[in-house]
Amino acid sequence: MLASKGIFAKFLYARGVSVETVVAVRSVLSYPGFVAIALATGAFSGLLRVPSPLLIKAALAGFVSYYIGAGVNFYALSLIDASVERALLFSYPALLVVYFWVFRGRRPGWPTLLATVATYIGIALTVGAFRPAVMEANAFGALLVLGCACTMVYYFLATAAAMTVMTSAQLNVVAMGAAAAAYAVHYQVTTGWQHMTMDKPAWGWMAGLILVATVLPLYAVAEGVRRIGPQRAAIASTIGPVATTLMAFTLLDERIGADQVLGIGLIVLGILVVEMRRQRPASQ
Repeated sequence: MLASKGIFAKFLYARGVSVETVVAVRSVLSYPGFVAIALATGAFSGLLRVPSPLLIKAALAGFVSYYIGAGVNFYALSLIDASVERALLFSYPALLVVYFWVFRGRRPGWPTLLATVATYIGIALTVGAFRPAVMEANAFGALLVLGCACTMVYYFLATAAAMTVMTSAQLNVVAMGAAAAAYAVHYQVTTGWQHMTMDKPAWGWMAGLILVATVLPLYAVAEGVRRIGPQRAAIASTIGPVATTLMAFTLLDERIGADQVLGIGLIVLGILVVEMRRQRPASQ
C-alpha cells in the first residue's frame, strides 16, 4: 500500500492540487489515524513513561523526515515518474551501509559491499545516466528524492535508542505529531487553511493517499514487524518499487526504458541482499 503513495499524488497533481497542499493536508489529516491506532492498541498511555529526551529525539526525527523529507519527496514527485521516485527512495538502506562504513568504521563484508555498489549502479540507470535527455529530465528530481532518503537515514539513527523503549505505534504518534504540527503552522502562514480548496474527485484521491498510502500501511508495517520480525518484514517490503512501477504503468501510463527497468531491478536486488545481511534492519 505504501507503494501507491506516488500514484495518489500524481492524480492529485493532475486535478490541479499544489504540492504544498497535498503534503500539508496529508500530514495533518493522517495524524488522527495514528492517534486512533495508538489508543486502540493501548500504546498511547505508555508514552507517559518514555523519558523526555527520547521523546524530543523522536519528535525531531519526525520533523526532519516527515516534514522536511516528505516535502522534498512530494515536490520531487511533481518532477519525475512515480516509479523512478519509489526506486530511488527505496535505496536508503544502501545509504546506511555507507554511513556506518564512513562515520562508524564498520566496513561491510564483500556481499554487502557488492550489493551496495549494485544499488548505486541501479540508481544511475534508473535516472538515465547513459541517456542525456532522460538524465536531464530526472536529475534534479532524483537529487531531491535521494535527499529525502538521507532524512530516512537520519530517522533510523535518531530513533534507534527510542525504539528500545517505544513501540512503533508510540513512535508514529510522536514523530507524525511533530510533522503534522509543523505543516499546520507552515500552511497557515504560507497559504491559509481558510483558502484551501479541492474539488470532490481530489478529496477522493486525498482520502486514498491518507488511508491507503499512509495510515493503514504504516500500521501494517509495524504489525508485520511485530509478527514476523524486522528482517523478514524488510525483505517482504522489497516488492514496493516493483509494485509502484506496475501501478504507474497501468494507471498513469508511465513508460520507462529497458535500462531503467534494469536499474530498478538492481536496486531491489541490492537492497534485498543488504537487508538479508543486516543484523538490525530498519523499518519505516
